[in-house]
Amino acid sequence: MLEFVSLRPLAWLVMVALLAIAARYSLADRPRLLLWTSTLLSAIAVLCLIVALCRPYRTTQSDARHVNFLVDVSQSIDLKQARSSLEEIDRWIKQLRAGDSWALFAVGRGVRPFETTDLLRKTLDQWRETGSDDEFRSATQLAAGLLATRAAFPAGKIRQAVLLTDGQETDNDLGAALRQMRDEGVRVFRRPVEGLKDPEAAVIDATTSSREAFQGEMVRLSVRVASNRAMPAVVRLVHRGVAVQTQKVRLRPGDNNLFGFDVEMTDSGETSWTAELQPAEDHFAINNQASCTVSVRGRPTVLVVHQKPKQMRAIVRALRQQEMNVEVRSERGLPDSLDGLLAFDAIVLADLPATAMSPRQMELLKRYVVDLGGGLVMLGSENSFGLGGYYKTPVEDVLPLISRFEKEKEKPSLAMVLVIDKSGSMTGTPIELARQAAKATAELLGPRDSIGVIGFDGQPQIVCEMTSAASRDAVQAAIDSLQAGGGTFMYPALVAAKEMLEHTSAKIRHVICLSDGQTQPADHESLVEEMAAAGMTVSTVAIANADRSLMARIAEVGRGRYYETTDPTNVPQIFTRETMQASRSAIKEDLFACVRVGDHPLLAGFGPKDLPLSLGYVMTEVKPTAQLLLAVETGDPLLAVGRYGLGTGMAFTSDLTERWGGEWLAWNDCGKFWAQALRAVLRKNSVEGLSLQSHHTTEGWTLDIERRGNDGLPVHGIHWNASLLDEQGRPEPLAVRQVGLGRYQAKVVDKDHCHRQTVRLHDEDYDKSKVLSFQPSYPEEYRLRQELPPAMAALPVAAATRTADLSPQSGRTSVAHYFYFGAMASLLGSLLLRRI
Repeated sequence: MLEFVSLRPLAWLVMVALLAIAARYSLADRPRLLLWTSTLLSAIAVLCLIVALCRPYRTTQSDARHVNFLVDVSQSIDLKQARSSLEEIDRWIKQLRAGDSWALFAVGRGVRPFETTDLLRKTLDQWRETGSDDEFRSATQLAAGLLATRAAFPAGKIRQAVLLTDGQETDNDLGAALRQMRDEGVRVFRRPVEGLKDPEAAVIDATTSSREAFQGEMVRLSVRVASNRAMPAVVRLVHRGVAVQTQKVRLRPGDNNLFGFDVEMTDSGETSWTAELQPAEDHFAINNQASCTVSVRGRPTVLVVHQKPKQMRAIVRALRQQEMNVEVRSERGLPDSLDGLLAFDAIVLADLPATAMSPRQMELLKRYVVDLGGGLVMLGSENSFGLGGYYKTPVEDVLPLISRFEKEKEKPSLAMVLVIDKSGSMTGTPIELARQAAKATAELLGPRDSIGVIGFDGQPQIVCEMTSAASRDAVQAAIDSLQAGGGTFMYPALVAAKEMLEHTSAKIRHVICLSDGQTQPADHESLVEEMAAAGMTVSTVAIANADRSLMARIAEVGRGRYYETTDPTNVPQIFTRETMQASRSAIKEDLFACVRVGDHPLLAGFGPKDLPLSLGYVMTEVKPTAQLLLAVETGDPLLAVGRYGLGTGMAFTSDLTERWGGEWLAWNDCGKFWAQALRAVLRKNSVEGLSLQSHHTTEGWTLDIERRGNDGLPVHGIHWNASLLDEQGRPEPLAVRQVGLGRYQAKVVDKDHCHRQTVRLHDEDYDKSKVLSFQPSYPEEYRLRQELPPAMAALPVAAATRTADLSPQSGRTSVAHYFYFGAMASLLGSLLLRRI
């Protein structure tokens, strides 16, 4: 029974119908019998040709087979083991039957055929005695070898291939080649061959904690080393031909030997760093080093924002002595545009409440970090973290600490009543923001606290009775029922709040009153005096057209705080700030020692006993994705960092003024430490909107480019002028293609593993340039790998002493040639009949 590889050529059967039509209406003066017989033969010729193009075959059960033996002779194979594998091949060949055939190939960088095993054995012996062919043995191209040797399979025989290898393929395309062999009916086996037995160690890679840095910044260079046995070694870090650091190490078997070097970046420009390995025993020298580059910029510029700039003089003076440009501004000095923020490499919020920022400024700060790679630092103060109203704000999103914390049991309990104007003027966004603020307040309270909510228009409405803050769901559901409508009369609502607090036993009793309009006349001051005399406090928030003088007077008499804003979007930050202030539990003041709990380059050079005491801090929690570096002895966070998008956020819960940071300012290394810490978070993207990521593959070097405009949106259709420069500066064009919205890619073919290459990119549309250097690694063949690739591990293993694993299978015998002959014969017959 015939089977076909493809049925697509059957579409040409329409030609047979055309021949019949041509014969029917032919005007040739020939006998009709001859004419129709000639046409029939032509149709048979066309049919035979179409069937032949379908590549017909029949399944045969013949035992005849052909086996291709591919022997891995690359550098990762011990030549003694390769020679032993030839003895196995000799045993397999002897077991083949008379009708079987075989072919032998050596695989390295390419494939070489050998007529007999003796010839390959002789070549291996010659390599052992006089030196091997290093170029041919410098790769293991198993995939290319399998595909190249398909031509050795004769027709009509079962096709099988045996790979005698350690499985360490260097081109990473073995899986595709095996699938193609399977589709073509070739069964592939593997026979494991032991790899190199001599002592060997190799540098797997050298990486940096930051691809870009500023002068004076500490950068961690990590070196990963593999070894096939335990041995002592020396790892050196070389810069400009000079060993700048050296470590004596003990290598363990495997590739998990990781060593770190913390290095200060002293030179500007593209700096190259090379890790060199000097093992006690070694076979290859080519794999004993790896390089990486760091782009170093000049002096950074930092903006510090503090309500009282004079208090920052000491730390600013110390930072300037460390070659940093520092500008100090008051609370109104925070830029309100991206261009203004991009003038600085980092922003330090030293003492700035969230209420001093507009929602737009908060969003810009977040984009500055996430999209543009900026650094954001927050220092502790009464206006920072939760105390400053940053809970659940865009700024908190890019900080490593959460403003909410677990309130200590010994702290006094708090009963709070929110008195919220729900008159008609609050309809829409204002009442929605008021509900949001009330919910945030409930979230910040501890389980021992309680909260009540009163809404008022012309009359007071108890939205939520005094309820334990632990019942958050019930409280928030009640707050959602708050709706706007009616007039404005605040006095009865304050009376209801007073009565609600009189029935609580909490140590702290507090009221927050929000209004946006003019309330009806009443003796508010006398009422608030009574509340104050009973130990209650009242804070007020005036928005829009509220009676500001009355609200301020109520806060003053009620021994609370007064807030006013024209923007209702500030209300949630005001409420969260006031809640933290009223709870009196977010600040700890005493002598606290620093405990080092994390490892980071910014701590390099400073031991656990070097760091000074702190006199106070703001209580917070660490985010799960952040890295806690310093804590106080109670375990509360002191210094933490986190990566957010392209930028970095840092939080120091103490301060750098005389209030809590006097010991830090008196420390001799104060300037050095904080300059080092700030350099760790500085904006590394020297070209705004143009970011570059690179990674090395077996084919070469791939550059992923992202291009964004000043509005943060992707920019597409860029005309790039890109070139690749060698060590002598000779340029050659480099193609850059667009692969997505605002995303581009360039590929550099790794032609030479020994020379440094530099890529220069120029965005001609917006006149932005970028330069990136790359030091190619040594060939993949010289890497010490421990695990088989998945495609190789999935292959069946050929037995060592028998050919049962090479058992015959059904084969395909092509019969297309018969149809080609039939087509030629029919066509000749048709021509002869036309000549008679």
